[in-house]
Amino acid sequence: MSFYSDNQPLIEALTKTTRELAAPLDAQIKRVWRGKDEPPNGRLVLDNQLIATAKHFVDLRQATDAEKQRYFAEICRHFTLDCASDAFPLPTVKPFSQQIMQKLDRTPVMISYLTEYDARHGTNQSDKARNLLFQFANLVIKSDGTVTPIEEAALLKFKETLYPMDFSAAPTEEAQTQRTETARVEQKAEVVEEKPPRSLEELFAELNELVGLERVKGDVKNLVNFLKVQQMREEKGLATLPVSRHLVFTGNPGTGKTTIARLMAQFYRTLKILSKGHLMETDRAGLVAGYVGQTALKVKEAISKALGGVLFIDEAYALSPGGGGNDFGHEAVETLLKMMEDHRHDIIVVVAGYTWKMEEFLTSNPGLRSRFSKFIHFDDYTDKQLVEIFKGFCKKSDFKLTPAAEEALAAIFAILYEGRDEAFGNARLARNMFESAIGKHANRIVSLPNINEEVLATLEKEDVPNLEDLRTLGIIGPTVASRPTS
Repeated sequence: MSFYSDNQPLIEALTKTTRELAAPLDAQIKRVWRGKDEPPNGRLVLDNQLIATAKHFVDLRQATDAEKQRYFAEICRHFTLDCASDAFPLPTVKPFSQQIMQKLDRTPVMISYLTEYDARHGTNQSDKARNLLFQFANLVIKSDGTVTPIEEAALLKFKETLYPMDFSAAPTEEAQTQRTETARVEQKAEVVEEKPPRSLEELFAELNELVGLERVKGDVKNLVNFLKVQQMREEKGLATLPVSRHLVFTGNPGTGKTTIARLMAQFYRTLKILSKGHLMETDRAGLVAGYVGQTALKVKEAISKALGGVLFIDEAYALSPGGGGNDFGHEAVETLLKMMEDHRHDIIVVVAGYTWKMEEFLTSNPGLRSRFSKFIHFDDYTDKQLVEIFKGFCKKSDFKLTPAAEEALAAIFAILYEGRDEAFGNARLARNMFESAIGKHANRIVSLPNINEEVLATLEKEDVPNLEDLRTLGIIGPTVASRPTS
């Protein structure tokens, strides 16, 4: 199979994206560069990341080093990359500067640069970069028509690096354990539920422990109780009401949608609606291919992995032409609807995204509206709830806040909550604030003459990031109100 002939549209699209990303990346590198020498060129950083990605995934192929080198050279030729003629076998030490190229199990440095660029300019260049790298890796692996379990696992791990799961709510210890287990990549990339179903009482207790989400908790309880009563009526031979089990989650990022979807999977398993009760998370990149004939296969693969559990599609509106793409999104939706019907007795699909965008998504195909009739809306967390979520992160990491630090934190969250828009980060913002705080804490105490356990575990007022700190780190944009916080 020729690398180019069957993948020409995708190669051209990725090449175009690479050209578009070079300028903003170059501008941001020059803005923050602190090296002694001249800053690296943005296009060079991009090319090095593509080369490193290609090397990593080509090396996974079941082929000789000579065959790998030929394939690597073909990729480099079509993407105009300056690649070594003796790349394989891979050297023990990577030849690229670590200031330019990060390991593939970390967020690539180019995305970090572009995230900060986005925060300053209100753009989405970092999302473009994530999609570029994932589609490029996908192309390198799948162009020969075969995907080994090792390649599949590596691609999934790479995707999780590019699109890290967020702490969209302050989870309980059990929920965090489930998140970790779900993220673990097996060779067959399957999630296997071995524990017995949890009781409804235990699941409701975990639901009630979550910070905020009062409306959501009520909707979940009502739905679970309704399904339980319907089962009781069916057992007694009474008529039951037809109800769609598929759900639409609407709301801003970081409001707990993934956490609730994971709990719903467990509720459905306990009620014997699902056989496994696991959660499979995906998005447009996981369902839509960039070349002909592969989208339906990707959707079927996702459904297959989700059987017995819940398929959670984040930012589902991106599948419709009005939501961010006009290539194979329609095919993905049609295939998804058919597979939902074929496996209606052992899969639940949850689609999630911004409220108004989800309305557009559901009206883009008549079949969507008929299958998704149950909506659960996730409100933004209040500033007081964000403080509680922040304190939850502290508790899990053996930190505590002084009263002055908590007061400063509350003041920052009040400003951010008052000026929020649809990009408001909610619990994700609280997590980023916590990570920034422990970073400032470390810088403050590292040179103290006496560092005892109390000092190590206490966040002071000066450790709480201010608005300028948050802007510098790209956690908030430049338009957030800049009122004094003390």
